[in-house]
Amino acid sequence: MMKGELTINGLDAWENWGIMLDGTSLSSLMTPASVKDYPTNKSRLENGTRYLVDGNVKTDERDISIKFQIVADTKEKFYKNYESFCEQLKTGKINISTKYQSGVVYKTLYRSCTQYQQYLGKVGKFTLRLTEPNPEDRTAE
Repeated sequence: MMKGELTINGLDAWENWGIMLDGTSLSSLMTPASVKDYPTNKSRLENGTRYLVDGNVKTDERDISIKFQIVADTKEKFYKNYESFCEQLKTGKINISTKYQSGVVYKTLYRSCTQYQQYLGKVGKFTLRLTEPNPEDRTAE
């Protein structure tokens, strides 16, 4: 991914921070959300358990792990971009969109960075842990 392929909080990730998605991250974003538990009734007077399946299924929040890469021509630019991106993470809200899904915005909350590796001060790889509180709300604001 390069320019125009990934947007974070309305900003082009490549132009602003030299950031691109890892190869498997788009799949992580596109994985369908789980549904909430069905209402049940477990009575001692009946065998088994009754499930209320009325077609009114609701999705549950989901946790997502997204792998990113940050790249720069110089160490100075790398550290500047890294610091700028960390400031973006401190906002808490991380809205992600890609050119591959027009009109889809994944509205997530930053939880943590579970892994970070740096190579020669010009390339970094990291995994962000995000929560998508409402997977049904993916429209642009």
